[in-house]
Amino acid sequence: MARPRERRTNHSRHLKLLGARRRHRRSYLSRVLLAVGVVGLFILMAWFSWAVVDVLLLVFLGVLLAIALRTLAKPLARITPISEKWALGAIVLLLALMLGALGWFLVPEILNQADLLVEQVGKAIEQLEAIASEQFGQDGIGGIFGGSNPWLDPNNVLTQVMDTFTLTLGVLANGLFVLFIGLFVAIDPHLYRSGIVSLVPPRGRKRTREVIDGVVRGLRAWLLGRIISMVVIGIVVSLGLWLLDIPLALVLGIIAALLEFIPVVGPVLAAVPGILIAFTLSPLRAVYVALFYLVVQQLEGNILTPIVQQQVVSLPPALGLSTVLALGILFGPLGVLAATPLTVVAFVMVRTIYLQDILEPNTEEDAF
Repeated sequence: MARPRERRTNHSRHLKLLGARRRHRRSYLSRVLLAVGVVGLFILMAWFSWAVVDVLLLVFLGVLLAIALRTLAKPLARITPISEKWALGAIVLLLALMLGALGWFLVPEILNQADLLVEQVGKAIEQLEAIASEQFGQDGIGGIFGGSNPWLDPNNVLTQVMDTFTLTLGVLANGLFVLFIGLFVAIDPHLYRSGIVSLVPPRGRKRTREVIDGVVRGLRAWLLGRIISMVVIGIVVSLGLWLLDIPLALVLGIIAALLEFIPVVGPVLAAVPGILIAFTLSPLRAVYVALFYLVVQQLEGNILTPIVQQQVVSLPPALGLSTVLALGILFGPLGVLAATPLTVVAFVMVRTIYLQDILEPNTEEDAF
């Protein structure tokens, strides 16, 4: 009697063991399929993000514009009885009127000087071509500017005009897209913030709001610092070149102010047209202008920027330069424009999430 009972027991154990193995295989297969699905979804999202990266960069620039508008509207709402939305509308209207007035009085002069700028830069290039031809021969560096250059071929004039027209339309379309994104986000930022927070599990939503607020504060402070630096540099360069008796000082100052938005690389690019124009007057004048730009850059980097960025996210220059070059190579002009603010976002997130949440809080000061 014992043996049949033992056989039944062994048989039931065997069946249970087979069932456990099958369940383990199913569980393992489910985990593998889940992992493959997650990896596939991540790859698909990465591919989609890469495909629409230009749109994402434009959206990010629109968010920057929204932060700037909200930053201007909040003080107005505090000192007046109107709400933030009405203050935002007043700021947008005021900026539109200011731009219209500046355009009415300055655009004709700027366009006139811009034509002269192109002419002067062309003369400077011709002089450099002559010097290079004397030093290296017609087949040397001077050949770059010679008639064999396809860009100077009259048969390509129509193609160049069409390319310029297409580029202009693209810039205008991108500008309007950034403008509307900025207005939509500025009108109701809480809607988009709540949408991002809702994607996070409930226990992490409070911290997500804190991180978003920290990122917005960092971008607001960085924008304020950039705007102050742009205005100061534009005024200083215009006055300095006027005192040096360099033509087109106003346009060159505007170029320096606009390129100041791009740290490290922008000031270097802004110096090129001024030096070329001075070179058409005399090589010694070009040396003076180059020294002037160098002094301005040193004063900006060692005096103006530290004063402006006392309460601002201060990025290491090497990090800023690396990001600008990397995103510029990958994504072109949009990458250059968005590189530094994206670095600010990453910097703030690393500081708030990694240093404060993962590492010990007292190591934050030691890390930076």
